[in-house]
Amino acid sequence: MSNAILTTQEVEALLSAIENGQVLVGQKIESKKERKIQHYDFRRPDRFPREQKLRLQKISEAMAKTIGATLSRFLRVSLDVELIAIEEFSYEVFTNSFTDRICASALSLKPLNGFGCLTVDLGFCLSIVDRGLGGPGKMPQKIRPLTLIEESVIGVVLSNIVDDMKLCWLKLMQPEWKIERMDMDIKSLQIAPPTEFVLAINFAANGDLGNGTIILCIPVTSLEMVMVKSRANKIERKDELTIIESVIRETELTTIAILGSTQIVLNELINLKAGDVLRLDNKITDDICMVIEEKTKYYGKPGVIGNKLAFQVSSSIM
Repeated sequence: MSNAILTTQEVEALLSAIENGQVLVGQKIESKKERKIQHYDFRRPDRFPREQKLRLQKISEAMAKTIGATLSRFLRVSLDVELIAIEEFSYEVFTNSFTDRICASALSLKPLNGFGCLTVDLGFCLSIVDRGLGGPGKMPQKIRPLTLIEESVIGVVLSNIVDDMKLCWLKLMQPEWKIERMDMDIKSLQIAPPTEFVLAINFAANGDLGNGTIILCIPVTSLEMVMVKSRANKIERKDELTIIESVIRETELTTIAILGSTQIVLNELINLKAGDVLRLDNKITDDICMVIEEKTKYYGKPGVIGNKLAFQVSSSIM
């Protein structure tokens, strides 16, 4: 306790310690602070800084939308694809993560060095083939390897996906990606040494064709080169604003000039024929409104410039 009275022996011991320099008068004894230790896995180093990770995530999210739109358009089904995770580990760990057979395609990554890999679940591939050949597109209960004809069908679909995916990387490079070969055993591809680190971008597809997983695998060493180059060529903020302004100015908008409106019964609408006159609710001297992207923005007068219709703005709506 702080208010305890020292005994004679304790007082003598304290004075002796002061004389010997073991205790300094007025010295404040502080408790030792433990240093915070940050764990670092040397087998899985963090190659990309936060800024580059955010850029990869945006590109991957754009690829997810592209893959979903491509499959929906090509197969005429409702399909949603979303980004699940972006993981980094050795190629050996990546190949060993697949316990079942899978449709794996070796991907040429020009102008990047080396090869990548695009994998799709076999069950999802079989439902794509069934839909592409005129069937309902249901996933079979028994999963089996693809036949040569089915590989050709899947190859066409995956080639379309790769072509659309390349558009998402245009800000970093001019990709010339293409599928070189396809195999049902990913370990036979050997696109990289077992100890080389790769980036696995995982997508999940769900919809009318069932659920499936699509993974794009790219060697880290190949991707590092283009990421570092893009960081060095980063434009300044004012130049970026100029580019954004020019894009906005060149954006096309749907514009409609509404002459007027009226109400008629359904029988009158059915019996309308050429030469009939509909009386509108506004006068000929009134201004008509201009609707831009379904919102009324301006009022003005209709007119003609040369041999084309025109609209003269008299007032605007803020």
